This record gives sequence, C-alpha cells and structure tokens, in this order.
Amino acid sequence: MSTCDEDAVAEAFSCGICEDLLLEPTTLVCCGRSFCKGCLRLWIRTNAQNGGIPKCPGGCGQKVPYHLPKHSVALRSAMEQLLPSRLALRIKEAEQEEDELCAGGYKVWQEVAANRDVLYGNSLVVRQGTPGLILGDCADGVHVTVKFDEREDGSELCVNLTPDAVMAPLPGGFRLRQKVVALFDLLLTTDMKVPLGSVGVVIGSFSSDRVTVLFEDSSASSAAERAKPFPDFPVSVHTREISAQRPLVGGFSIAQKVQAAMPLMVGSQVVVQAGCRGTVLGEFSDSRLTIAFDTPEDGTQSCFNVMPMEILPWCESPAGYPTGASVLTTHHLMSQNVLIVQAGTRGVVLSGVDHSQVLVLFEGAPPLPIASTALQPLPSSDTLSEEAEAAQTNCSCSRRRIGSDEDTAVPEDRTSVTGDDICEDEDLSDAVRNADNVDRETAHTVQSPINCEGAGPTFVCNVD
Repeated sequence: MSTCDEDAVAEAFSCGICEDLLLEPTTLVCCGRSFCKGCLRLWIRTNAQNGGIPKCPGGCGQKVPYHLPKHSVALRSAMEQLLPSRLALRIKEAEQEEDELCAGGYKVWQEVAANRDVLYGNSLVVRQGTPGLILGDCADGVHVTVKFDEREDGSELCVNLTPDAVMAPLPGGFRLRQKVVALFDLLLTTDMKVPLGSVGVVIGSFSSDRVTVLFEDSSASSAAERAKPFPDFPVSVHTREISAQRPLVGGFSIAQKVQAAMPLMVGSQVVVQAGCRGTVLGEFSDSRLTIAFDTPEDGTQSCFNVMPMEILPWCESPAGYPTGASVLTTHHLMSQNVLIVQAGTRGVVLSGVDHSQVLVLFEGAPPLPIASTALQPLPSSDTLSEEAEAAQTNCSCSRRRIGSDEDTAVPEDRTSVTGDDICEDEDLSDAVRNADNVDRETAHTVQSPINCEGAGPTFVCNVD
C-alpha cells in the first residue's frame, strides 16, 4: 500500500475528537460515530466537572452515557490488517501515559460506592451504597468528583465529595443496607445455622467475593428449627449464597411453602401428586421455579423446575376443612361460562391455599382452589382416608407432563381449564393469592432438578 493510500485509510479510521488513529474504538449508539475510548472519557469528564451534562461530540445533541459500551472488535481488527505499523505505534504511545491518581488514592474512572448518606442541607442527595464513578479531582485538590448512578433528587449532575465519603464497591454488585435472602442453609456451627430463606441486611464487605450480612431471626416453621440458636451477630457469606430480596416469577419467594396444583409427570410417570408440599429453592429461568417436593414414601425431596401455574401457595387448611376431609360443593363452579363442577359434587380436601381457600380434588375434575364458603364439609367416617387415597389415583383429573412437549390425551368434548379461572356461578370467588403467613421450613437439594421443558396446557381428561 502506498503512503497516499495509507493516509487515506488512516483518515477513515481517525477519531472525531483527537483526529488521530482510533485507539479502543468506541461507537456511540446515538449517532453511530466512533471515537477513542480515552477521548470520550476526557470529553465526558471535562463537561461534567464544568457543571454540565455531557452531550455527544458528534453533534447529534444526545446525552453521552458515563458507562461507555465495549470497544468495537470489528474496527480494531480492520485497523490491525490495514494499518498494522501505525496502530502499533499508537498503542505504544498510549502505554507510556500513566494512570492519573486522585485524592484518597483513587484512580480516574474507578468504580466506587457511597460510604454514607450524602446530604445537602437537610435533603438526602445520595443514599448510602449507591454505586458511582470517580471522574477526577476538584479544583481545590481536596474533593473528588463522583458521578453516581442514582440521585434521590433526580438530578444528573455530579457530586463533589471528600475521599472518605466513598469506598470500593461491594462484591457481587450488592449495596450497603440492601435486603438479601439466604439461598442455602448456612451452617455456622454444628448447632447454629442460618436457614434457607432468612432475610438479612448487607452491612459491609469482607473480601473480594464475600460480604457481611446481619440476618433477621424469622419464626421457624418447626419445633426443631425453633430450638436451634440463631446468630445475632454479622455473618460473612459468599456472594453466591445470597440474593437480593425480590419477588420471584409468579410472585413467589425463596423458601416459600408451596404445593403441586396438579399431578406432575415425567414421561408417562406421575412423579408429584396434586397437593404434594414443596419448598421454593429459587428461579431456574424467567419462567420457571426450582421446587423441592416432599415425597411421602421415604420423606426425601425431589427437585423439579416447574412453571408458576403448576404450583400454588401452601398453608394449613382453614378450620373445619382438614386435609383428607370429604366436602360437597354448594354452588356450580364455572370457568369462562363453562360448567366445571356441579353443585353437590363430592371432593376431597388436599391442602390449604390461604386462610380462605383450599385445594380440592373433585370427582371428574382436576384439583381446584376453592373458597371454603363454597364448600360443605361431610361427616367424617372410618373410610375417609381410603376415599382420599382412591380419589388421588382413580378420579378423573388433570395431569401435567414434565420434560415433554406433548400434552396428555383429551377427549374432544372436554374443556381446557386452569385454576385461576374457576369461579362460582352466583358469586365470583376470590382470585388465588399468595399466603400472607407462609410456613417456612428448611429445604435441602438432594438431586439436580428436572427441567419442565415444553409442558403444555392443562386439560380435563378421564384416567381409568
């Protein structure tokens, strides 16, 4: 390539700020133009320290993000092939430039977090733990300029602080005073542990991959758990052992007690019966939860990845409707103007859903969450337990396949139904909602969960 041709190619790969060959070429989304990453940072820093909001140097007038995108690998590869010598010289010159240090020993563009609440007068400006970026020293050489990701007053301007007002960010992306939840049983001693689902507050950093958490002593679900001492001191935990407290998919929460809303199947085998209790271990994906179900045969647990529609919250059955009790419906139960269960139909209570609803298995219908006011308990008898067992295995019910894209076979004259759509013909029943007081027990993962890939819709079908 001749010198003239090389100059023309170099001009095509020049930065719009320094007009030199692009170094770490970074393309802005707003205008599509590329600049040196260092030049963009200097542009942002200069505008921010002068009290302004950085705008695109390409002239489009859009705001420039402080967190710049990754540099363009395609542009870098093209320059390496077309201008190898010039690019090598440009990189060598950049390596000779030393990183600028700010007050407190921080580096420019270092990620930090607020070490305490930042106040302006009596107004809260930045909350403790909010992440930010160091942009450089102020003109007085005592304060540093920090761009925080969030400001309580909604402003996008930077804040000048003393170095002791910021700190290195916590590992795992956690923040100070953030609510977290334990993802496992955290064993401290042979007699002391933090149970699965315990809520705590992050109070500091312990190491590069551990944080210090002060857990809250929530009420244990069993006498054995209540008898164990709970730590009243901060605990060091790995970032993989906790998660930010938030609602999971379907509105469930970590360690919440749930139950199968229908028989769950792997292939042609029922692995979890309707009403079987389980514990939420966490999210498997944005549409599935990992549940540890109790198996009544040996008392162990089996883990499955299920969709939220396949489970319901679990709680103790309302008074007068114990598990296994026989009941009669006092109203016709309808779904989208289709009669599902006639008044007077006999069923068996599988468990409670909340303080006013129970999960009932009716003759000729799938398990349904029903308001207790729509049911009438039947007198107990010696054969009550036998009837409940027979209803579980012989009644016409809805079955859900786990790990299959095929649904169970259905007659053409049957109607699709889900528990959320069930209502009474005279008075609409309350929507199924999460239990207010969830019975929390410790859950142990004993095997890899089976994924519920391709589980189809629920149908009413006869099972011989």
